[in-house]
Amino acid sequence: MSASKARPIYGWCATAALAVAFAGAPSIANAEFRFIGNATSANELYREEHAIQGVCYGNQFKPQSHRVEYFDTGSDTPFAFKQLRYDRDNQPSLLRPDVEFIQPRFNERLTVNYDSGHVAIEWQSPAQELKQFRLDSSNSLVVDSGFDNLVRQNWQTVIEGGSVNFEFLAPTRGSYYGFVMEPVVNETHSNRIRADHLIQIRPTSLFLRLMVEPILLGYNQQGALTHYSGLTNIRRNPQENIQADIVYSITEYPPCPLLAP
Repeated sequence: MSASKARPIYGWCATAALAVAFAGAPSIANAEFRFIGNATSANELYREEHAIQGVCYGNQFKPQSHRVEYFDTGSDTPFAFKQLRYDRDNQPSLLRPDVEFIQPRFNERLTVNYDSGHVAIEWQSPAQELKQFRLDSSNSLVVDSGFDNLVRQNWQTVIEGGSVNFEFLAPTRGSYYGFVMEPVVNETHSNRIRADHLIQIRPTSLFLRLMVEPILLGYNQQGALTHYSGLTNIRRNPQENIQADIVYSITEYPPCPLLAP
């Protein structure tokens, strides 16, 4: 029965009940988080412009989509794009976003999607080969920039000296590998990277540790990424990706905290 047809007393009771129910529910408001990264090696290489759309829910920022544009130094025309979606209709996840990455100068395109507990990968390589992979997913799997949300979800554990094990997707290899996230205790890294909190992500396999350098992540007290040091998804040439230090400047915080209260 519609409210207009209900008797006043029952209409009032229903309205009052709804008001009581929603009074205890978290409020939702649209929000945006923006930052710029300058990638350097021997010289400045490129910059990244990030725009994350989300909502303030339960007094914390929840990302829904993430757009990245990549620019050569001094240029206003992007040479690569990445779009992430966390709020997809099937199985929304802050750790496993849908991914679309396009790098036209190498004719490269990569997509990552999900279907019925599986990860579906399609990669057009610089060699113009089209490769497709389908992998089993798991709750411990982290994809692309999902690592940033993994850090914030485990903030107290890591900054207090604990570690978190997870699996990290290597999409162009059609596989994923065991990694651990932990605080950095190496003084050389701490002196080189100035951050309120310094975290590393490294393979758990001894064999991979001999081949893959740890990724170093700097964070400020608000839980925002301020430094990334490691392998990037931007290519130096068709055979290898750029290893870089990326320093991030926050241009707009959301109106609610990045970290859980």
